[in-house]
Amino acid sequence: MLKKYEEALNKIVEEVYAFGELDEKALQHIAEGLQNQDTAKLEEARRLLKGNHKANAKIDMNIITTLALYAPEASDLRRVVALIKIASELSRIGDYLKAHAKNLLKQMAGNEEEEEEDHAIRPLLTDTARAFYQSTETALHLALEAIKETDPDRLDNISRRISVEESKCDDFISILEKNMVGNICAHPDEAEELVDELHILRKLERISDRSINIVKLARYALEGGKLKL
Repeated sequence: MLKKYEEALNKIVEEVYAFGELDEKALQHIAEGLQNQDTAKLEEARRLLKGNHKANAKIDMNIITTLALYAPEASDLRRVVALIKIASELSRIGDYLKAHAKNLLKQMAGNEEEEEEDHAIRPLLTDTARAFYQSTETALHLALEAIKETDPDRLDNISRRISVEESKCDDFISILEKNMVGNICAHPDEAEELVDELHILRKLERISDRSINIVKLARYALEGGKLKL
C-alpha cells in the first residue's frame, strides 16, 4: 500500500505543478500581449485560465480520495494538507491574472474605438512595469520549483530568492501607483478606468506574496512545525 500511496501522492504533486504552470504561462502571455498591444496573447491567457476553478476542484477531489484510500499520518498527512493549500494559492493567482487580462482587453478595445491614447495602459508600458512583471514571473517560477523540492537547503535558497523578488515588486508597484495617481489627476474623465487598473495592479502585486506562501507550505510539508501564512 505504501508504494501505491507514494504513486498517488506523486501524481497529485505533478497535477499541482501543472496547475501552477498554467498561471506562469498566462502571466507570460499577459506581459507579452501588453507590451506588444497583442490582444491575441491576452485572449490566450484567458483561455489557459478558463477552467481554473474546475482544475482546483479536481485536485481537491483527488486529494480527498487519496486521504480516504490510504489514511496518511504524520509527515505524509502534512504533505497532503500542504498540497491542498498550495493549489488554493495557485487558484487565487489565476483569478488575479484573469481579471487583469480581461481589463487590459477592455482598455485596448476602447482605445481602438476612440483612436486615442489609453491613459490606463500607458504606465504599464514603461521600464518599471516591465521590471515588475519580470519580478512577479520570477517569484512565481521559483514557487513552482519549491513544490517539487525535497532538499531543505535548496528550499532555503528558493525562499531567499523569492523574498528578493517580492521586495522588488513592492518597490515597482509603489512607482506604478504614483504614476497611476498622477494620470488620475491629469485625466479625471478617465478616473474609473484608471482606478480599476490600479486595483488590479495591487492584486497582481500579491502574486509574489502568494509565491512566498507556497514556499512556506513546501517547507511545512518537508519539515513540519507551525504554519504561518
